[in-house]
Amino acid sequence: MPAKKPSKSAAKPQARKIAPEQTKSTAKKSGRSGRRAVRLDNHQETKPITSLASANVGKRRGNSKRSSEVRGRILNAALECFAAFGFEGTSTRAVAERADVTHTLVLYHFHSKDQLWIATVDAALGDYTDAMSRHLDASKNTTAAESLRCFIEQFTRMSAAKPQVHRILTMESTQGTARLNWVVENYLRDHFVKITDLIREGQREGAVRQCDPARLYYMIIGASGTPFTLPTEYKALTGRDVFSQAEVLRNIAFLYELVFIDTP
Repeated sequence: MPAKKPSKSAAKPQARKIAPEQTKSTAKKSGRSGRRAVRLDNHQETKPITSLASANVGKRRGNSKRSSEVRGRILNAALECFAAFGFEGTSTRAVAERADVTHTLVLYHFHSKDQLWIATVDAALGDYTDAMSRHLDASKNTTAAESLRCFIEQFTRMSAAKPQVHRILTMESTQGTARLNWVVENYLRDHFVKITDLIREGQREGAVRQCDPARLYYMIIGASGTPFTLPTEYKALTGRDVFSQAEVLRNIAFLYELVFIDTP
């Protein structure tokens, strides 16, 4: 008697989909490397969702929130790694380990170490330049000297909040990399022009010491950033915590004394 053919209604077993944003613990339980579950090309086919759109709104929002949170963790971990070990000494696996996520997840969000470095520096400097632009815009109707005081205060506070940026740029500048050229063209050149213009205008007002504006710019950058870049050495020699609020304020006041002819 011939064997019965399987009915058309019999469904083939579906392959289990693995969400790209699995954590380390999930990867260990599955016993698989998450890398196979994610395609890293930028041309994945997507299908429009119509009838289920409203039902999935909450789910999409939840996924977006988790994705943003994980991305932030990776960027924070990358900032620490690149500042401590430099570009060559940092691996995407080391960043994943520090962020407590899978290596696949780092690659899912950033694709390569080069793109991760750019995203890390872009996030750190983007936050600073956005905040600085707001502060300088708020002081537009004041004197150039007042705007320069605003710059010194905000730059010093940024240096205290993210000393890793100084360390990263110091290493890149020492090596003269293409990465540094990217930072110069996207952030530093415009910043340099704005602040040196403020210095020149402050000198014309008679409030800022007469000297080469470029040298004064780097004196401000160095005096603001170096203590926070070398906090262990600073504390060993001075006995003071450079990150304390009192010490931050003292550094700002000291810079005012160096830059301005008459401090307020």
